[in-house]
Amino acid sequence: MTYKFPALLLLAFGGLFLEGSHANDLPAKPTSVEKIFADGKHNAFTAFRRWNNEYWLAFRRGGSHHTYDGDIVLLRSSDAVNWEEASRFNITADDRDPQLIATPERLFLYSHSKDKSNRIWSFVTYTDDGQNWSKPQKVYQDQYLFWKPITENGRHYATAHKKTVPKEREVHLITSTDGINWEKISTISAGNSESETTLWFAPDDTLTAFRRTKHSMTGHILEASPPYKNWGKEIRPAGVHLAGHCIHTIAGTNYLISRTDEERTMIYTYENGALTPYAALPSGGDCSYAEVVQAGDDMLVSYYSSHEGDTNIYLARVPLKTQIEP
Repeated sequence: MTYKFPALLLLAFGGLFLEGSHANDLPAKPTSVEKIFADGKHNAFTAFRRWNNEYWLAFRRGGSHHTYDGDIVLLRSSDAVNWEEASRFNITADDRDPQLIATPERLFLYSHSKDKSNRIWSFVTYTDDGQNWSKPQKVYQDQYLFWKPITENGRHYATAHKKTVPKEREVHLITSTDGINWEKISTISAGNSESETTLWFAPDDTLTAFRRTKHSMTGHILEASPPYKNWGKEIRPAGVHLAGHCIHTIAGTNYLISRTDEERTMIYTYENGALTPYAALPSGGDCSYAEVVQAGDDMLVSYYSSHEGDTNIYLARVPLKTQIEP
């Protein structure tokens, strides 16, 4: 099945979708926004990578945000315009929050599953040819949510946060050489309602963790030096709400994308320890969980939003900072 939907009318971009967000005052605007997938279901939580000369986009499809009926849908495209379904994963009753790692030889897909007793497992499956997938197997520890894997110097890193009562929550830094077997390096933080925590490596090998704190509107920034065992005592406010956030360095600029406290999807730049609004995406309500792939002088941003009523998957094309600054 192939999917292609009409582009959004960007003439409405400055008002209807981003009221109160001052979209027209930001450095950049999307040049196009396409609806990638819409079928009346709750389609959300995207993962997006380029692999084997194709674009791969995964998301959860379910009855609503919190129902226990989600499957993972994986789309593929040669041009980021025409999409077809590559695979669909139904590992347990509710599968959600897909993540992707793309290596030269292999594409890994991670997800986590939960049941009505709030038991949680994370899983991995992989393909070497884009057609045949390995049998899903558990990743890391039960009750920990696997989040935002990245690759640095041939080694994979991710975070895993424990979902339980606020005072017993914690987030671990974990690592793997093969993408399948993961081990703990350190506890990034604990006892502060920890949630989604996204990693970024600085050029000097400092590892930065952008931490979402459940039940708090403010995100936090933590840092560690090699071997990343000690996260120190300094925890800085991020200055913005962090939720479903990703961060990528493209052409020398660091871009972090998150849902704002106004329930919009915002692209920030991160420089000298500060997050600065860069571009806002047409969005509203239940939204965000974006991912990024570079496409020439632009970034392609996958995300979900419910500003049109149903909860759909979108792909925005946004110029890089190098294109808007002399």
